Amino acid sequence: MGELTLRGVGAAPGVVAGRAVVLGTYVSGETVALERRPAEMERAREALDAEISALEDIVERLRAMGRAGDAEIVETGILMAKDPVLLDRIEQHIMSGQSAPTAISRAADAIAHVLDGLEDATLAERAADIRSLGRRAAARAVGASLGSGGVLIATDLGPADVADLGLAATGAALADGGVTAHAAIVARSLGIPMVVGLGPEVLELKSGEVVVLDADEGVVVRRPTRSRIEAANQDRERRQQARETARARRNEPALTTDGHRVTVLVNAATMAEAVEGFELGAEGIGLLRTELPFLDAQAWPSVETQVEFLRPILARLANRPATVRLFDFGADKTPPFLRGTAKRGIDLLLESPDVLRAQLAAIVEAAGDAELRILVPMVVHSDQLRAIRKVLDEVPGVGQRRPQLGAMIETREAAMSAAAIADVSDFFSIGTNDLTQAALGLDRERSRTAPATDPRVLRLIDVTVRAAHAAGLTVDVCGEAGSDPTVLPVLVGLGVDELSVAAARVGEVRQWVRELDYATCRNAARQLLDEAAHARGERV
Repeated sequence: MGELTLRGVGAAPGVVAGRAVVLGTYVSGETVALERRPAEMERAREALDAEISALEDIVERLRAMGRAGDAEIVETGILMAKDPVLLDRIEQHIMSGQSAPTAISRAADAIAHVLDGLEDATLAERAADIRSLGRRAAARAVGASLGSGGVLIATDLGPADVADLGLAATGAALADGGVTAHAAIVARSLGIPMVVGLGPEVLELKSGEVVVLDADEGVVVRRPTRSRIEAANQDRERRQQARETARARRNEPALTTDGHRVTVLVNAATMAEAVEGFELGAEGIGLLRTELPFLDAQAWPSVETQVEFLRPILARLANRPATVRLFDFGADKTPPFLRGTAKRGIDLLLESPDVLRAQLAAIVEAAGDAELRILVPMVVHSDQLRAIRKVLDEVPGVGQRRPQLGAMIETREAAMSAAAIADVSDFFSIGTNDLTQAALGLDRERSRTAPATDPRVLRLIDVTVRAAHAAGLTVDVCGEAGSDPTVLPVLVGLGVDELSVAAARVGEVRQWVRELDYATCRNAARQLLDEAAHARGERV
């Protein structure tokens, strides 16, 4: 039999080969005799105490590694293990005749089920955490432990599982899970490849079975060929070496061989991504995606909820650029309360002025000493920027340290109107994913791999950069093209000032820039544009 590929979504980048470690369940139909139930309850308490000690050890090791944010997430598990509500539920199950591991599992699942149904997205995220705690404590009650070797296979995971796993540098494949769940946050921070949303098929794997997990492609491969395993091992070694080099050179600027500077920033939706980007030399945040933490929300998030999300990230950016994008809901990022809407990005916000005002207020309040830049998604014409600026001017405290307001150029219409939009903007950011989609008439998934060097896309980028520079504006690229080694030299040659890329790619991109010659890039970009102008069916 040949290879079998299971497809999911990459939640933390990387490729790893290893033996599957399939997490089991610890629920049985065993009935415990009445006289044994007090001893069974003591067994459950001992298992919880052992798990608390294990979690405290993980927290201590994470703090020693300088990962205070991850340590705080794992500390939540300690509070859950000490929660008297959990203990009361376990006791009820045991006194009804269930074994300690069964009681722990069912009590944790019951609490998780309640959390799953809450409208508060932050609390609902705790469901996976409490299930993880129950699974770990139940394993201890039967004398087992969650092995940290190989590729961990599970329905979902909690942050403690991933932290424990991460200290052994392996990987994880989940049937469920999401890219913004706590487990994924910790995985990205620790550099642990993770694929989520693989479906129940992944649970059919057998412990000890060799697999290749490719989180860059979002797949798990069963029965991998020897060449695929060797490639995965080489990729892992290359990434580790590249990361070490990037960390050692993180304070060096990204200069081409002829002295042209390109600023490299990080794209982020979580604290972990931001921290990893800074570790690898990012000079700030070029795209902070504010909508991703709220994709499961039942209503627009409050000012307080948004500040709680933003402040810890922006606090690390004193005197450094922090580009916060307004909610880009719609299309493939539509939360339940907006289901059915045909609008996206700025159009949604402009029809909800109270929501827009609340988000601007939250961003300004959370900004601290960061060099705040507010990015407006899916701009088509200058009037949209004027409307946003008018609301921003009314936000309390905005006059003390006025943030820059920029337009995200993602459509053909926006690029062709770039000169007019530049008149009311402080900076531009080009979203090459959507711009490629618009220029080539592709759906979003295909546009992620479509060439940004297509003449139709290059022409729009060139028009945008020229308009911005004529108005004295900085131009950033925050789409996938910025971390494509074949496209990056062209973007640099077209005059793009900043590249904002995924945290895991920051070090690589900075090194690629150092290996470029700016004059050569400029000439190559101009030649591509000239060739496109003379190609059949193309107009200058």
